Amino acid sequence: MSKIVSIKCPKCNNIHSFYRYGKDRYGFQKFLCRDCNHQFAPDNPSTKVLKNHPRCPICGKATFLHHDYDYYSNFRYGDKKCNYSMFVPKPNSILPSSMSKLVGKTDFKGMRYPVYLIINVLVMFYIGKNSFRNISLILRIVNNVKVSHTTVSNWCKKFAPLFHNLSLD
Repeated sequence: MSKIVSIKCPKCNNIHSFYRYGKDRYGFQKFLCRDCNHQFAPDNPSTKVLKNHPRCPICGKATFLHHDYDYYSNFRYGDKKCNYSMFVPKPNSILPSSMSKLVGKTDFKGMRYPVYLIINVLVMFYIGKNSFRNISLILRIVNNVKVSHTTVSNWCKKFAPLFHNLSLD
């Protein structure tokens, strides 16, 4: 007996016209909907699992995980109208009892730029929710200091344990 398979496009609920569209990276058969050109693999169990991502606070639609760091996650909503990016801290990533064993820089010795500048960058990123490129632009305009966005990113990763310690007190 042949197995009756009912395939339905998860985007437009089309049940009539599909192309077989190769296999996904796990080996499940993919299909391409002729109406909306959506690719999907109905047998893949990972596509059926709903992620617990936060909703966009501006438009209320679902977000996707853009970057996942040690201390926070960056979620985005990719609509051209909204294009909202938000940072969600991970409070359970570090236990309070192990805060003394954190790997990371907690002093400012040997840094090229002054301490107040680095602290301003950390405050703009963690409290002000600015992007690395915006912080770099602000430093160039306000303080007349040319710092690349990669350096700002490295500072935020390097001094995250110090900032996390200060925020718990």
